[in-house]
Amino acid sequence: MKIFLCEAIHQNAYDELKKYGIIIDDFNQIQECEVLINRNLKMDKHFIDQCQSLKLVIIHGSGYDDIDVDYLKHQHIHLCHTPGYNALSVAELIVTMMLELSRKTHLLQNDYLDNQINTVAPIAYLGHEVSYKTFGMIGVGKIALKAAEILKNGFHMRIIGYSRSLTPQLAQEYGIEYCACLEDVLKEADYVSIGTSLNEDTYHIITKKELSYMKPSAYLINTARGAIVNQDDLYYALVNHQIAGAGLDVLENEPVESSHPLLQLPNVVYTPHMGASTDEALLRVGLAVVDAVKKFKNGEICEHLLF
Repeated sequence: MKIFLCEAIHQNAYDELKKYGIIIDDFNQIQECEVLINRNLKMDKHFIDQCQSLKLVIIHGSGYDDIDVDYLKHQHIHLCHTPGYNALSVAELIVTMMLELSRKTHLLQNDYLDNQINTVAPIAYLGHEVSYKTFGMIGVGKIALKAAEILKNGFHMRIIGYSRSLTPQLAQEYGIEYCACLEDVLKEADYVSIGTSLNEDTYHIITKKELSYMKPSAYLINTARGAIVNQDDLYYALVNHQIAGAGLDVLENEPVESSHPLLQLPNVVYTPHMGASTDEALLRVGLAVVDAVKKFKNGEICEHLLF
């Protein structure tokens, strides 16, 4: 069996993967592969048509908004993903961004290295404590709940959340406060974290209107997908101090140029889609991918098969 690998995976997972087939990374041979492991590759109709032997696409992660799912189904090609295995790493980045924005560490380091600070404890960089504030979740998945666990237990934060699938009963089970609508989260939270998937319903669900509900002292954190937030509206809100700042691990149409307007703002912390980029997360996801390949080869159903 030939397996197409779009990008490098964890070395330990790669060594395991070799047991189940011949690994190919040359696009000129893609028509020979039965399995394709996808990290960040856009798969439109034209690309899928080149994969003449393809039977299974495995997502190295959870999101598959860059894949023409309908055409995959039409071609009778299966799709599975590996959700949740990187949740802890992304959750830790959410907390990191909250702390960095609140304590202005990114500004302190840059300004100190630029010789703009010549004293200790400069009052101009006075920050805020994260503890005992309110953390609001838009989308209540594994990443959001892991971040909530860290923040509730470690920082004594109040946790509120909204998603279409969340019920008061589920919220009670998760140990969070239920919000009946998006507006409630935006109005009450000191930190709003976006964790929903990107689809037709969530494209640009955060616009000028939604941002206007947030407190001037509140921060927006997005580690999900860039297109969930209207970036022009976010820029306007940040420049005009309608909100205090934003932590962004994702932007629309990645990768973006370093000259991107949002990246020029002092109240923005940006990482280029690095949420899941830890050794531990890559190993867990990589081994989950290998398990899916193994099950497929043995004629078994993959654990997270979508269709």
